[in-house]
Amino acid sequence: MKLLLTGDSIIARSENHSIPEINFQLQKLNSYQIYNTAISGINSGGLALSLPNLVFNQPKCDYLIILVGTNDLAVHKQVPLQQFEDNLKLIASSIIWRYYPGKVIFVTPPAVDENKQKVRNNLLVQEYSNIIKRVTKEYKFLFIALASKMQASKNFPEIFNGKKNDGLHFGVKGYELLAKLIVQKLNQISN
Repeated sequence: MKLLLTGDSIIARSENHSIPEINFQLQKLNSYQIYNTAISGINSGGLALSLPNLVFNQPKCDYLIILVGTNDLAVHKQVPLQQFEDNLKLIASSIIWRYYPGKVIFVTPPAVDENKQKVRNNLLVQEYSNIIKRVTKEYKFLFIALASKMQASKNFPEIFNGKKNDGLHFGVKGYELLAKLIVQKLNQISN
């Protein structure tokens, strides 16, 4: 199965390997062929403008997985909620010609450890996640509520223990959780 992953640093960064950590964790669970075009720091507007390079000029995959919103909700460079929704709709309407709705999975921004993270909070994560949920429902895309799954985890504070340790970017435990959620969603779809 071929997966195209794109979005921001949560998808782009590596923790302990020469490849993005999410790629490594997914490949531990299944022999996926993974293309990862995520760019650290990108927001929904940047993603919308970069779709030709990040999605359309990539090999056609079985599933497209997008995690966006982490940088839109950061208070020092915040994209207003209405503009974020407009950007998501632009992304959705742009990709639907290449990826049918049942082949697209949107992932919410991650929850944050508010004791360490100073420019994001979980209230904002929830507000932006609600918009992602609404747009994915409208376009009949699939949805993973990463933030709420993280907060429900008994390992919640440990998820962020990694190289950055900044309350946003997570370590191996966070990537294990994200990979597990993606595989669960893929298994639900294919069964």
